[in-house]
Amino acid sequence: HRAVELGINHIETARGYGSSERQLGPVLQQFPREKIVIQTKTGPQADPRKFVAEFHESLDRLQVDYVDLFALHGINNHECLWWSVRPGGCLAAARQLVQEGKVRHVGFSTHGPLDVILAAINHQADGGFDYVNLHWYYIFQDNWPAIEAAARRDMGVFIISPTDKGGMLHKPPERLVQLCAPLHPIV
Repeated sequence: HRAVELGINHIETARGYGSSERQLGPVLQQFPREKIVIQTKTGPQADPRKFVAEFHESLDRLQVDYVDLFALHGINNHECLWWSVRPGGCLAAARQLVQEGKVRHVGFSTHGPLDVILAAINHQADGGFDYVNLHWYYIFQDNWPAIEAAARRDMGVFIISPTDKGGMLHKPPERLVQLCAPLHPIV
């Protein structure tokens, strides 16, 4: 309640985050739906029908009729990219969910290599993607071309895992610890 009172209203979760959707569902009921932005993610599948079924399970667990942001979770390699963007694939299925009023915006998350990220960003069939969740940090700028490409397409960009997978600050290299002293690199 305090977070929403302070303006923190973006609730981000995923099917793959253990029981988080089930835990959030009852809590989300305590807020006017228009006051919060809900994002969940489901991994692309070879069979888009399974992908859609998993999305509906997420809606049930979250106890909501729609999500504001829905990402194809983990477009990390060419196979997942193909499952997503092929004709009749998961992106087309997600766009159908938009038409049905179950989703407002479709994006993707990635820990993948730059070429896969750029291919997803530049894909325009089925309306393309509206936003991307990716890694970029002062100490890891390899994905800057993806951010530039997303900006050219007017896509939203969410920077993910700033202290863990991307920033690797939970176990920083000794040189980084020295450079940041007396503070810890996370600080």
